[in-house]
Amino acid sequence: MLHDPAKTHASFDDPNLVSRAGLVPVMALAERCGLTDLAGEHVRISAKCGVNAGLKAGCLVAGMAAGADSIEDLGAPRGALPVSPV
Repeated sequence: MLHDPAKTHASFDDPNLVSRAGLVPVMALAERCGLTDLAGEHVRISAKCGVNAGLKAGCLVAGMAAGADSIEDLGAPRGALPVSPV
């Protein structure tokens, strides 16, 4: 059997397709492991806008699973402190 890449065609024409669908099981696992509660117990953000550490930890995990390799790749969450390079 010959598999010629030039003759291969992929079509994503289903309106129900979503990119990053792999985030669903990753975030389900994070929830099952208690990530939000763990972060809430062990992370303290001292800035005035430092609330919801558990929720922010979940956002970081989702961003990393979606391909972010730095905090800048995640975008600035609303209310976040500006990130300055080290």
